Amino acid sequence: MAGSIGEAIVPNMLVVPGDAATTAQNITTNDLLFRLGFVAYIVEALTDVALTFFLYVLLRPVRGNLAFSSMLFLLMATATFAFGEIFYFAQILILRGDAYLNTFSTQQLQTLALLSFNVYGASGSLSTIFYGTGSIILGYLIWRSGYLPRIIGALWVIGGF
Repeated sequence: MAGSIGEAIVPNMLVVPGDAATTAQNITTNDLLFRLGFVAYIVEALTDVALTFFLYVLLRPVRGNLAFSSMLFLLMATATFAFGEIFYFAQILILRGDAYLNTFSTQQLQTLALLSFNVYGASGSLSTIFYGTGSIILGYLIWRSGYLPRIIGALWVIGGF
């Protein structure tokens, strides 16, 4: 749920694609909502790390090297997206009007904020490569485990693709 709030719901409420001025106005007038989206993602990242470790421990007996590989891919996905979150949060830093930003016009700052959001979105796309690879391996391990339902493994592999 936190991921949906931080990655989709809040950004879709605030960002107007291609309209830097409206996006900037939405972010500055809804500062608390914007920050809530960031905090929601942090909660999601923390739970992703815990879940990844739990699944590694659970599936290590099936094939330890594959379980470790899956854990690395999933952690890399979380780390990549977490790095992208810097660009999500940078928008508020760009738009808050600190004195050192006076060399930029308002329109330039708005454009920089929208660019920052677009870089955030691109990092999310990049992280899906790592997440998908880790999920395919994880699904295979669930399928092979014998102590977890095979259908979950099959669905996890499909989700990875």
